[in-house]
Amino acid sequence: MCGLQTENPLEVQIKLIRKYLKLKIMADNESFHGHPQERNHVYDLFKRTVAHGESHSALMIGPRGSGKTTLINSVLQQISKEVDLSNDALVIRLNGLIHSDDKISLKSITAQMQLENAVGDRVFGTFAENLAFLLSCLQSGADRRCKSMLFILEEFDMFCHVGRTQTLLYNLFDITHSAQAPMCVLGVTNRIDVVELLEKRVKSRFSHRHIFIFPNEDSEGAPHAKYRDRLVNTLCLPRTKTVATPKKKGRSRKSTVTSEDLMEIDQETTSLPDSILSRHTDLQNLDQEFLQDWNAHVTGLAEEQKVLDCLEKLCYYTVNEQIFRNVLFELVSKLSVNKPYIDVSDLSAIIDKTVAPEHRVKLLQSLSILELSLVIAMKHGMEIFDGEPMNFEMVLHRYTKFSNSNSSTQTVPRPVILKAFEHLQELEIIMPVRTTDSIYNTTDTTASRVQKEYKLFTLAIPSDDISEAVKNFKALPTEISHWYNNSVV
Repeated sequence: MCGLQTENPLEVQIKLIRKYLKLKIMADNESFHGHPQERNHVYDLFKRTVAHGESHSALMIGPRGSGKTTLINSVLQQISKEVDLSNDALVIRLNGLIHSDDKISLKSITAQMQLENAVGDRVFGTFAENLAFLLSCLQSGADRRCKSMLFILEEFDMFCHVGRTQTLLYNLFDITHSAQAPMCVLGVTNRIDVVELLEKRVKSRFSHRHIFIFPNEDSEGAPHAKYRDRLVNTLCLPRTKTVATPKKKGRSRKSTVTSEDLMEIDQETTSLPDSILSRHTDLQNLDQEFLQDWNAHVTGLAEEQKVLDCLEKLCYYTVNEQIFRNVLFELVSKLSVNKPYIDVSDLSAIIDKTVAPEHRVKLLQSLSILELSLVIAMKHGMEIFDGEPMNFEMVLHRYTKFSNSNSSTQTVPRPVILKAFEHLQELEIIMPVRTTDSIYNTTDTTASRVQKEYKLFTLAIPSDDISEAVKNFKALPTEISHWYNNSVV
């Protein structure tokens, strides 16, 4: 307790700002901006299903990271404020990557409907019979009306790929087509040709209603204007609703923001959803005058030409919202007492690293310790033999020599080392050497009758990239780093 009481007030505020912004960046999957027509379309479908008992089907199509799932969550959140969604409707989510067949899908549907006890040990002849039984269990009242259901099928294209029966899709679309029950089926996918994957019987039941989410479609002016606005909305903090009364003691800096500047900040778009705020009551301790200073800094930052250039570079590299959030998350993580403001150079460095990562270096850093050790052994061997190719036995000899000289190095069986060597070949980190038997016959050693342990390979990655990978390799044992950086033995 004493440590908390004597903690620097500035440090407390920085910690709270970091926490608030990280929650906005990573935990908030309900706040959606832009695409008003598409959002209203989804809202209209869901609302008519829940409120009026209508049946609909639609496909939402857009590239990964364009905000399709966030849009749906935003609509559901809005509807839940207008009607008692938890009692009036069922929201059932399926994912084509997880629910890989109809049996798994049906089990998940039953669980989300909370009808496991009703099904019990019953055996059904067909998928349709099972689904009809589930619907009958949801009927209530004198008119035997069924509860409204909202089916959200993520990775929709995986439900209709080759080799999988489309019984689930057929039965769901058939219910919406014949209005057997109030149901809305919304498929979410990034494949624009997904309708061509549907069977004829499924296609005939589908409404062919498409909702397209195109990034930057509703951006006015420069393409990076969307990222600039998103930067301000994400990094600015609300001065109402979650902020406690400003404290007279312990102020760390004087506010320079004007009332006109504060009016430009949309309090609704900068605030966290209530569902998240209710779980983090400590965020109420943010100081109001501190936030004025912070918001003025962020709005000024968004107008700097260097920041706009960085955002433009990121805009032309990707439209993935998650990548942009990752950039902001890394930027916020750098805040500290010694650096209470966002540094433009940090933003530039993070975006440069995101936009132009060195592929070969990243590939080397993704290797296991054993695989990287084999690369180092091969590099040393080729330096000794003036760039001559090496086979597995030669690389194994150098690795074994190093392993025996270091007691802390774990002993690895020969078959495992051979498998790691073959994996390097699959990744094209090492390449087979082409041999010429005659003027008219040129083949590589992997296609010859030479045993795989004696086929010659050469490194396909420059030494500079290996040095960079070893230098920045996380959790690399010290002896391996020392082995690489010292003279060849």
